[in-house]
Amino acid sequence: MATLPTTVMSTSAGFQPAFPHVPATDRHCDAFAAIAIVALTTLEDVFKKAEELGLPKSGPYYPWIDGDFVAKLAAKFGWVAGNWVECSSTQLPADLCIAMVDYDTVWETGRYVIVHKAKASHDGKTIIYAMDPSASDPKKQIRVDLAVLKPAWAIPLHVMGKPTTGAAKK
Repeated sequence: MATLPTTVMSTSAGFQPAFPHVPATDRHCDAFAAIAIVALTTLEDVFKKAEELGLPKSGPYYPWIDGDFVAKLAAKFGWVAGNWVECSSTQLPADLCIAMVDYDTVWETGRYVIVHKAKASHDGKTIIYAMDPSASDPKKQIRVDLAVLKPAWAIPLHVMGKPTTGAAKK
């Protein structure tokens, strides 16, 4: 069952992300790895569900990955995905998003990451961090420096049957 964590385990030295990192296995599956992160499942399971929705068995997958496909795939794991929203690292549409970074305006594509906003368990301060399935360097898999990633677009996620929380005010 899908759950949106509102707190991450932390100490003054750092924090533990609420979701386990799932690495992308090639340059075409970062969106599927992002869904695997929030679904708390494997990349293989996400591919299986995507193929049930009509995804071909071999990539490239980008022609298939639009907002509607992401929403259908997220629903298979108990998540409701909203519409793409233009954003910045300081104005995200919800506490949990699939965000697009390294956005190319000509090709209208980029890399998919998960952005999560939650309270730190040790002091109650808000932590906003990104989980990057494409990062091979372990130091870049979990990032709190969202200004460096420069999210351009985001799909808000919330648990099926529950309203979105923490939506950014415009």
